[in-house]
Amino acid sequence: MKIKILLMIPLLIAALIFSLLYFELPSNLLRPVFHADSINRWAGEYGLDPLLVTSVIKVESNFIRRARSQRGAVGLMQILPSTAKELAPGLGFADYSKVDLEDPDTNIRFGSFYIKKLMTDFKNNPILSIAAYNAGETKVNSWYLQNPIVSVEFADIPYGETRNYVKNVLKTYQWLLRIQKLKKTINPGK
Repeated sequence: MKIKILLMIPLLIAALIFSLLYFELPSNLLRPVFHADSINRWAGEYGLDPLLVTSVIKVESNFIRRARSQRGAVGLMQILPSTAKELAPGLGFADYSKVDLEDPDTNIRFGSFYIKKLMTDFKNNPILSIAAYNAGETKVNSWYLQNPIVSVEFADIPYGETRNYVKNVLKTYQWLLRIQKLKKTINPGK
């Protein structure tokens, strides 16, 4: 068994180097995931794949916990205070003013809850749900309901920024799935 693993190591290294060069895998996807405990906890609580939550965090803030956007979005998952205020009662926060969106655990909790809500609202359609996370549910509903399509493609999103955002989140998610599969191949018992 050990000999088999030792023979696989050079192949895996070559495959990783090839994928980095050929597929332009962002090297920072290979770092350990920050806040993995919170991601796993809240993704599990809301029935989400932790890798999807990780992908949103990567694209939204690149794991910078005090990130702030020009529009006022806060933290790892870039939650707008107005969105957090709407979500707070569903999360059991009676006093929204005490919510600290810069706290990673709180931010991941709100972001995961919001993704779950959007997935429910958009019948588990990841493209529409992620588009709504970026552009807002009202905007996605307005263009989607004007022309409901059986299957939505990236090209159907009329906003360039949102189209690129969805592509980046789903591309990151696919890479994380591949990395997870590779890790399971290397360590089958884990």
